[in-house]
Amino acid sequence: MATRMCMRLHLMRKSKFLTDRPTAFLKDTCTRTLKTYKSRRPVLSELFHKRQSLGPEPERHPSAYGIWNYDSEVYAFGKRLGEDFKDEILKTSLVLRSYQEEDEKAKEILLDDYSEENDDDDNTVSRDSNEQLAKQGEKLASRYVKAYLRATYPEMFEEGISAVHDYLTSDEMFAYVGSQLGLKDIILKMDYPPTDEDYSVTMKAVIGALAASQDVARAEAFVRDFFIVQLVAEDINEIWDVINPMGVLTNILKKMGLSPPEPRLIWKSAASTVMSVYHVGLYSDRTLLGRAPGETVSIAEEMAARDALKKYMNTQDHRAPLKFREAAEKLQIDYDRKNASLSNLSSGS
Repeated sequence: MATRMCMRLHLMRKSKFLTDRPTAFLKDTCTRTLKTYKSRRPVLSELFHKRQSLGPEPERHPSAYGIWNYDSEVYAFGKRLGEDFKDEILKTSLVLRSYQEEDEKAKEILLDDYSEENDDDDNTVSRDSNEQLAKQGEKLASRYVKAYLRATYPEMFEEGISAVHDYLTSDEMFAYVGSQLGLKDIILKMDYPPTDEDYSVTMKAVIGALAASQDVARAEAFVRDFFIVQLVAEDINEIWDVINPMGVLTNILKKMGLSPPEPRLIWKSAASTVMSVYHVGLYSDRTLLGRAPGETVSIAEEMAARDALKKYMNTQDHRAPLKFREAAEKLQIDYDRKNASLSNLSSGS
């Protein structure tokens, strides 16, 4: 900065823009600035290198900066979700077990003498952890996700329903949704920031808190709007990887009393090059079941079998979109119903 200042001074003097008096003043200022910079440079350089050697600062909670109101943040969190929580239940859903244990230890130390003189139980208030609410929320989410998937994909095998269910109710999914909804700063735990496990447990507890604050139906709608909606950006056929699709298709046709699938080469291109393409169709009693391309004939046959299974389970790419909001309320949800299983299909029962 001092060098630029001197350069400007030199140019201004050449252009005779300044008189001698202002020029002398700026010259003195420039000289003092250079002397100050030179005297402080070793100290600043040492501080910079020391800062670099220590590495980045650990992330601090917003309360460390002084302006923080936890009650307001919790209230705002509930309103951002568009839900009406009971304050105490929502706050309980945000308390992890580690925080509760440390909090109780601190209270025992601070209130030990006072408790000896006062026998009133109301003077020692203990804050519960979110473990129980997390168990209730996880059970509710798991039960509703399976029922919703069975009602939406009635022809899909139970193994596929379970695979999609495990994807939507995994700890990674709970952690992802929880982090995106703004749980980071309001989770009560001893260290900061929260881990994926903390997000997962707290998100399950929030679902349980919503069911306790309102009703189960409202909590199920919450699960549908924030978890099942994740399927919009996914291909359900890729979530469940069918093992031996040709064998599964053969068992289905056998149970239906039809002939086994017969692969036929529809067309091929560039067969003698590295960019070869084979298009295979699967037929049963002269009926086209499915068709797909592949780099080799065997790959094309497998992909054609998967295409036929998509049609059988009604999970094609062009099927109707998932139902949400008012349309989802009209779904016939049956919690006791189960879809057909591949194990029963292979056993012939």
